Amino acid sequence: MLMQPQNPDPQFDFMLKNNPQPKRGLSFPVMSRPVRIAVFAVAAILLLIIISSLLSGRKSGGTQSIASVVAREQEILRVTQLVQTQQTLRDPGTTALASTITSTMSSQQAQLTAYLATNHTKLGKLQLAADTDKNVDAQMQDASQNNQLDDAYKNYLKQALPKYQTELQSAYKSAGPNGKELLKDAFDSTATLLANAPLKS
Repeated sequence: MLMQPQNPDPQFDFMLKNNPQPKRGLSFPVMSRPVRIAVFAVAAILLLIIISSLLSGRKSGGTQSIASVVAREQEILRVTQLVQTQQTLRDPGTTALASTITSTMSSQQAQLTAYLATNHTKLGKLQLAADTDKNVDAQMQDASQNNQLDDAYKNYLKQALPKYQTELQSAYKSAGPNGKELLKDAFDSTATLLANAPLKS
């Protein structure tokens, strides 16, 4: 006797049906065209702000290095002016050297200060005096009293100018194209001073 297949219980239909569930992907809310344009505009503005902040951070690093160079120039100028006011230089070559140092450093300082101004950086008195060394003043005064100011000043420059060149090289690495040109010119001028008498000897 054949048995008739029985109908499955309707409450268990879900077990017998193997229908795949529809996959749910990421869906964005439906936005009108003006809203989409506004969202993209805000995103673009945020991106520009981020890029600008990164670039300004890089610029501030460059200007800080150049500010250190200007402070070094200021100290060399200060010591040179101190030596000139002592009026005890005997060698005409040293007197001419002091005048050359004054004109060279003043010119370089003016150019770099103008460059900093174009990058919205202005140096105050404290920043300009950052490299002031009063021990040098005492050395120059003692040398003046002992009629040895020529040698003391030349020895000072033999130490100060190479340090100045090192700061120029350091600032060159982070400067912009215009800054690099000014720093290179200053480095070359200083190298010329060091290569010629009376500092060569």
